[in-house]
Amino acid sequence: MASRDLLYRLRLFRLVVILLFAILLGNLFYMTVPQNRHYKDQALENRQIRFRVRAPRGKILDRTGELLADNMFIADITLPVSCLEGDVPDSTLVLLMDWFDLDAGETLDRLRAQRDAERNRLVLVTNAPLGQITAVEERRRQLPGARVETRPRRRYHNKGLFAHVIGYVGEVGQEEIGPPGRAGEYRSGDMIGKQGIERAFEADLRGVSGVKLEEVNASGHIVGRQAVWVDEVVPGRDVQLTLSLELQDAMADILAGQTAGGVAMSCRTGEILAAFSSPTFDTNLMTTSITPEQWQGLVNDPAKPFFNRILQATYPPASLYKVVSSLAALDKGVVGKASRLEPCYGGWQLGDRYFRCWKPSGHGDVDHADALVHSCDTFYYQVGLRLDIDELAAAARSFGLGAPCSGIFPEEVRGLVPDSAWYDEHYGSKGWSRGVLLNNAIGQGELLVTPLQMAVLAARLGSLGTVPAPTFVVGQEDVATLSPLPFSIQDLQWVRSTLGEVVSRGTGKAAGLADVPVAGKTGTAQNPHGEDHAWFMCFAPAGDPEVALAIILENAGHGGSEAAPLAGRWLRTYFDGARPGASPALPLEANRQVLP
Repeated sequence: MASRDLLYRLRLFRLVVILLFAILLGNLFYMTVPQNRHYKDQALENRQIRFRVRAPRGKILDRTGELLADNMFIADITLPVSCLEGDVPDSTLVLLMDWFDLDAGETLDRLRAQRDAERNRLVLVTNAPLGQITAVEERRRQLPGARVETRPRRRYHNKGLFAHVIGYVGEVGQEEIGPPGRAGEYRSGDMIGKQGIERAFEADLRGVSGVKLEEVNASGHIVGRQAVWVDEVVPGRDVQLTLSLELQDAMADILAGQTAGGVAMSCRTGEILAAFSSPTFDTNLMTTSITPEQWQGLVNDPAKPFFNRILQATYPPASLYKVVSSLAALDKGVVGKASRLEPCYGGWQLGDRYFRCWKPSGHGDVDHADALVHSCDTFYYQVGLRLDIDELAAAARSFGLGAPCSGIFPEEVRGLVPDSAWYDEHYGSKGWSRGVLLNNAIGQGELLVTPLQMAVLAARLGSLGTVPAPTFVVGQEDVATLSPLPFSIQDLQWVRSTLGEVVSRGTGKAAGLADVPVAGKTGTAQNPHGEDHAWFMCFAPAGDPEVALAIILENAGHGGSEAAPLAGRWLRTYFDGARPGASPALPLEANRQVLP
């Protein structure tokens, strides 16, 4: 009985084993033969996609290594171009527009514009908030094709403190986009320097974007292993300015509330230490989604905050130009250092025109030095009549006037130093008179200069012509060409010494410091459209200058009462501990960008 039961169990076990093998073989046959085409088709639907990863721009630092501009990484929600194929948007796009409460018409128009610009991916949401990022990441299976992509966005520190020097970036225009497939070319959506250092050093700052391969299935989900880099991202190179954050802040402080510009330059190295245009604007607005109201507010502001008064604004140099007239007259021998010309009784008669001195009661009988110290127009009218217009123009150009002097900014203007050829061209050979000589000799008429040019003039005069061309960037290779000054060292020293008297006993007293001798020149530029512009240029210490400064205040009145005190305040900051070292501190290697 027991043996029969055992035999029965063995037969049953054998039957179960045979049945299991039969099922296994059947499934194997089903998978390898009938389902072969299905799995083959599914594998073919998986494909490798090339994703372009934008390089972070290099940082911009001040001369001490203080951070002025860097990048923050933001997240965009993107979709494949295929989401717009056909007449009806795909389900992922419809779902996201519903979740995020996006206007369908506006959103579709925006995405179609991106598609027409030949973007590989379409940006549905720029700089997405955390809630939207989380929604996409947690529901990836419901949202085939949707991705959260990080990218660098430019960030400017100190708001508008360096707006007109650093400039800003913006999205590339259609004319700047290169042909597809060429390495290093710009693509739609890339950022490019539009103004300032960002534009001038675009090739250094931009870096090289990378390319990585990711395998995705037909639904747009990433499958397979980690992405493979085809081309590594190369971050942009850092750029270090010669400007000092502390001195720039001091310049902004003295010019606050003014329509003005100020430039400070080392008399020994040519380095620009501060350069501020007022009013300014927050450059971060240019890298975010600036609203139409914000844009119109900036564009329509009568004070023109976008206008770079350091490089683009031109003004008559007014009495600052008298140093050029003095040097030209001394060089040509038409006036000596101790010369006395006709006394000043409040003006000068030339033919049927009367040219007024700024002091209606006149300066009386003054010699050359007193004429410069007290800025007597009548004395310089007579100097102008003794000079040829081309001699005066040549003297001005030897200081760099009438030409760009930054060496790097394409937006910089030349100004104007008119000569006889210019007057012949614009007024005809008999259309201008000797009256232009009088106006030019006191820095009026058609003469036009920028604040940067006047800072360079002050530095060259203070250094007796030895200062190098101005630089804004450490290691700057492209610099302006400055001609050697044609004047004798004795004449330069005499003018430099006399400018010390301008501050100690003349029109520039308000710029004086108790412990540091200052040399300078005041100027009041006539303005046919309103109140006069106030000028002041200076250098200090007067006998062995370290730093030169030029300030212009629009519609402010007299240079001696308005601009000179502000220069004194800035110099006080400089000599009270803000003066920079002999050379800029190099930024640490740790400041380099690190990709997330």
